[in-house]
Amino acid sequence: MAQYDHLPLPRLEPENPRRTGGGFPPVVPPSDPKGFAADISGQLAHAVERAQAEVPGFDPRLLLKIRATGLNPGDIETIEGLSVVSQEGKNLVLLFAAAEGLNEFKHRLNQIAHGEVPTRKDIMYAVKGWDNWNKEDRAGPAILRHGLPDPEPFRVDVELWPLERRDERERMLAAFDGMCREKGLRQLDRLVQETIIMYRLEVSRIGLDFLLSYRDVRMIDLPPLYQLEVGLAHRSLRDLPQIPLLEGSAPGIAVLDSGLNTNHPLLGPAVGDAQSFLAGLGPEDENGHGTMVAGLALYGDVEEHLRAGRFTPGLRLFSGRITDASNYSPGFLENHVIDAVDYFSTHYGCRVFNLSIGDVNKPYKGGHVRGLAAVLDVLARRYNVLFVVSAGNFWGADGCPGDWRADYPHYLLTGEARIIDPAPALNVLTVGSLAKFERPRLGQRFPDDVNYQPVARNDQPSPFTRCGPGPGGAIKPEVVEYGGNFAVDLRVQGNLMPNDLLGELSTSHDFAGGRLFAVDAGTSMAAPKIAHLAGRLLKSYPHAGANLLRALIVAHANITDATSELFQDKAKAIQTVGYGRPDWDTAIHSLDFLVTLYCEEKIRGETHHFYEIPLPEDFFGGRPRRKRFITVALAHMPVVRRTRIEYKGSTISFRVVKAPKVETILPIFRHTSKEEREDLLPELSNFRPTPTIRNKGTVQAATCQIGQVDRRWGDNRLFVVVTRLVEPWAKTIFEEEDYALVLVLGDESEQVRYYSQIRQLLRPRVRL
Repeated sequence: MAQYDHLPLPRLEPENPRRTGGGFPPVVPPSDPKGFAADISGQLAHAVERAQAEVPGFDPRLLLKIRATGLNPGDIETIEGLSVVSQEGKNLVLLFAAAEGLNEFKHRLNQIAHGEVPTRKDIMYAVKGWDNWNKEDRAGPAILRHGLPDPEPFRVDVELWPLERRDERERMLAAFDGMCREKGLRQLDRLVQETIIMYRLEVSRIGLDFLLSYRDVRMIDLPPLYQLEVGLAHRSLRDLPQIPLLEGSAPGIAVLDSGLNTNHPLLGPAVGDAQSFLAGLGPEDENGHGTMVAGLALYGDVEEHLRAGRFTPGLRLFSGRITDASNYSPGFLENHVIDAVDYFSTHYGCRVFNLSIGDVNKPYKGGHVRGLAAVLDVLARRYNVLFVVSAGNFWGADGCPGDWRADYPHYLLTGEARIIDPAPALNVLTVGSLAKFERPRLGQRFPDDVNYQPVARNDQPSPFTRCGPGPGGAIKPEVVEYGGNFAVDLRVQGNLMPNDLLGELSTSHDFAGGRLFAVDAGTSMAAPKIAHLAGRLLKSYPHAGANLLRALIVAHANITDATSELFQDKAKAIQTVGYGRPDWDTAIHSLDFLVTLYCEEKIRGETHHFYEIPLPEDFFGGRPRRKRFITVALAHMPVVRRTRIEYKGSTISFRVVKAPKVETILPIFRHTSKEEREDLLPELSNFRPTPTIRNKGTVQAATCQIGQVDRRWGDNRLFVVVTRLVEPWAKTIFEEEDYALVLVLGDESEQVRYYSQIRQLLRPRVRL
């Protein structure tokens, strides 16, 4: 079957300014203004009294919490002396309040009490109450869940407020450093980024109690326990095929993990560099996890290569050690990742990074993006690199599940099985896991024994994979790959079989002992396969940016039939496996009956971009009742701010509409509201997921199946309209933003000539 390079997609010239809405709905004045003013004044007085009892921060301002409805956080700063620190929920705003700001607010309340109209009455009426950020707010989920460790002293991670002004940030850091010295709090590490500031301290219970009342502390939690399980089942190979030399122009993949044994016979010829970012430790892999992940990142499906008896590396392999032999990072893991990304990007131009790592103490259950995830979102945009991140492994918690096989897959949708840090990052690709094998080792040994049963069947979600949604309801994980399975012995109620992880085959770090291969299960084994696919895409399209890599991978992903049949509910399937498992071949090459078009563009301000979907002649001809499909995918990397509940600074979305010509839709998008457009120009039916589901992420896709094209189609054509919306806080930060758009046209008939016909349709546009 002939394979072709994907085709470039031209953008139509019209560029519409987006019709801006009216912002928040008007605030309704209270029915009893005098009572409202008295109530808010009383709450403010109590909040100020409690705030004054806190340990002061780097300046005399008080930390207060406002409950508000329909209030843009930036509006409160129009009152001089009130400065927003963070938005912790849709209706909760934290701010530093100086005396002049509080006095002005009280003055406006007095005006309301006397029947006068205060300045910016909308701000005053939006405020529903004042409160404080107390010790309970500062205690992190791991402390609340596990309590404090024994004995003293113990280690904690202290997060400070991520102040946006550099001068304030530096003063806060200097004051906190001085306070730590004065109180004898031992600093082990420090992480300072625009989006996150953290200290790892060694403290006593008295010291912790002091910190829980310190104004500049946002949250305190236990250090992460990064989960890097290595499988127990191993296989070996006596005779290795000869490994050919790697071509010099091959793209590089950097595996940030527990290190790499670079003299492994299958890995050595492809290794470009291996570095350790841990003080006092070398780059070698003492744990085994990093070498297994590296084998999958380099070869994709190691088992397939082994069966074929041929290992031909097509990518350059780089390794950055960021954890020690116990899978622990003595300092902040975030700092090691920052150093590694800068090193491999600067010295080798690496554009794909794999992180098969996760913090079981940080399941994402909504709210702010924490820790490493926030750092990855910034690094991805800064270096224009693709991070491929594992969703994390779920080994059960608090009796959930009670019975792995009987409760599968329902426990996957519980809060205990949510994705863990750094999987919630929005500007990355998060990868979950599918089961491939069904028969455990003992089941093969005793084939007639019915008691040995798998938890999942082939192409169903792995029993240990973790699910979304991500920040703001974003689809997470976005894609899945094969990562392993569990098995049970039905005679032992609810218990997993020991040493029977039905995992993925990869390279072993203990090859000197005769074990060239090992088997392990986990989302850690699924993620590097997607990283391998991204590397192969770079080999075919060397100028592709991280957005295009993400869009191409998601555009060619499909939910397996076994997963769809398992859930019977598309929403639950998406929550578990995202857009599905990518088809590697069609992601890289187009076929006669399945064609991919792509573009990378920049969009300014709040505007619309327009594209026409080139429909080939065979789309309309041939057997009328057959399945055709169109997939549209889009990816972008917005700036992020942890001080706002709207974590991402922008949303770029798409709609597919039918019209005779582009001039028909231009005035509709220019002059009508979103609600009016839905009536005048609804999206082409059957595109799934719908916009309200897919638009919440930074990489999104939708597919429409068309069963019949007849005379009712008329002279209509299909257009993709790309729209950018910018959050108020981000409007002055980045005026222009990159995005990638991918279209896929396919037909169940392999006799159609889509590729040649679409290429012919595009030629006049290129000449014009």
